[in-house]
Amino acid sequence: MQKYRTKGIRLNGKTFNAIIADTFAKRMIGLMFRDKLPKGSCMLFIFENEGREGIWMRNMHFPIDVVWLDGNKAVVDIKEGLRPCRSFFNCRTHYPREAAKYIIEFNQGTVSAEGIRAGSKLIL
Repeated sequence: MQKYRTKGIRLNGKTFNAIIADTFAKRMIGLMFRDKLPKGSCMLFIFENEGREGIWMRNMHFPIDVVWLDGNKAVVDIKEGLRPCRSFFNCRTHYPREAAKYIIEFNQGTVSAEGIRAGSKLIL
């Protein structure tokens, strides 16, 4: 089982407890098989380089909001309310419109509640 470290991050003036996914294995597993994400928490995916990294909702148990950020830690794309896949065959991959180096997954409704939008800056 993968061991994840956590770190406090700030986005749009709000502090979140981020579960860090900074290796291939951790990014691949992501939030799969978890029953929930604790309130005030998120998962921060860190990639070595900017790219159009996608996410899918396979083996997820709850809906999430997803935020992609570029190498300058500015939000470049957002997808809200992504729902778990019902089967392997209809499990679509969601890609950002622009290259990103970071992805943050939040509980559904967080993006709207916190006013996160394109250009919002992440502070690690």
